[in-house]
Amino acid sequence: MVLAAHPPCYLPSLPFFYKMGLADVFVLLDDYPYTTHGEINRTRIKTADGASWLTVPVRTRGRRGQLIRDVEIDTTRHWARRHGKTLQVNYIYAPYFDLLSEDLDAVYARNWHHLLDLNLELIRFARRVLELPARLKLSSELSVAAGPPAERLAGLLAETGCDVYLESASLRAHLVKKGYLGAGIRVEFVNFAQPRYHQQFGHFIPDLSVMDLLFNEGPESRDILEQAWK
Repeated sequence: MVLAAHPPCYLPSLPFFYKMGLADVFVLLDDYPYTTHGEINRTRIKTADGASWLTVPVRTRGRRGQLIRDVEIDTTRHWARRHGKTLQVNYIYAPYFDLLSEDLDAVYARNWHHLLDLNLELIRFARRVLELPARLKLSSELSVAAGPPAERLAGLLAETGCDVYLESASLRAHLVKKGYLGAGIRVEFVNFAQPRYHQQFGHFIPDLSVMDLLFNEGPESRDILEQAWK
């Protein structure tokens, strides 16, 4: 069986779901350190002015080194209403906005306190629409002892019953440096090829949130994502 892993991002982009689609088990690395300026708490969407970030405000002051699972949302900011409205303004004329917006609005209507809980709900939502069968696991729920990266990966494989680890070819040098390839771990490297699909507002922009694909292509989204698997 094939294992893939990735930090739990906010409304992730297509490479995230590309790996999920190729895996039997997909581990969300929630007990890894939170880093700022990444995509754990933000995503890009398309607007009439080009790509734009949607960012969930989080509490970081005095919390250097906190784990992803411990990151709290700054609930003093009205981010959910703003994100919902921004998505509506920019995607209301997308073919499948009406089909998906009710479920998405229900997510934004809830009172979220931890970023992980929000991200998990949205990842599961997109996974359902894409009909991806991979089993989702949180790394914090697995009995894998802390240790060197290669040892920890070997533990994840053993704990999930997998024998192959799936990773982006762009990270091959990183895995060699960290000793993964010399630890008896079978790694399969894959290249993500950005599929083209219909978008709002003219020219195509890659590397956007999965919601850009889902709003524009709806039931065809999985078939389009599969173009990157070939």
